[in-house]
Amino acid sequence: MVFLIYFAATFTSMRQKILAKAEELFMQYGIKSITMDDVAKALGMSKKTLYQCVDDKNDLVKQTITHHLTEMDALCEQVFTSENNAILQMLKIAKMMNDMHQEVNPGALFDLKKYHTETYQFFTYHKENAIQNQVVKNLNLGIQQGLYRQNINVEITAGFYIALVMECVSSEHQLLSKMPFASKYAELVRYNMHSLCTPKGLEFINAHPDLIQFS
Repeated sequence: MVFLIYFAATFTSMRQKILAKAEELFMQYGIKSITMDDVAKALGMSKKTLYQCVDDKNDLVKQTITHHLTEMDALCEQVFTSENNAILQMLKIAKMMNDMHQEVNPGALFDLKKYHTETYQFFTYHKENAIQNQVVKNLNLGIQQGLYRQNINVEITAGFYIALVMECVSSEHQLLSKMPFASKYAELVRYNMHSLCTPKGLEFINAHPDLIQFS
């Protein structure tokens, strides 16, 4: 029993290490250009060891995306739990997303969509459900606190916001693809917050201009 527990812990640790390195490589170089040989070499392990944890590249991509989304959900939940102010919740998560995407290859999402359709569909489902629910939760809190307008349709507004964020991340829009992510994302966040906020909310944002200054 002790051996089985140790083996399971070792396997889990190795798997986490593989997924972390794969995520790093995919974000830096895109998904299509990275081979299983590249991943094994970056980890300093044989392909035989790598294949003990994943079936093939498709499986590696799927596990990596799933791992990434799980970690992002946990980080967002930490923000929601630790921060009571709806505006600060939104801006802290925006800052976190900006920091995360600084090193992302703009073609990574395109590669996911074109070459790993099943995983892209899973990614889209998560975006349209888990992330949508998080944004709706934030909007309802902001309305209750008098920081966001009362007449917001929270479901539609959340959908629009997520769609705009995905346009920032995507490399398919030619004009936006030429702009630094931090610049276009900061402008999106300003646009979003000014469209949502009541005079009370805008007063709070204007008193803390540094909150929407990404680099």
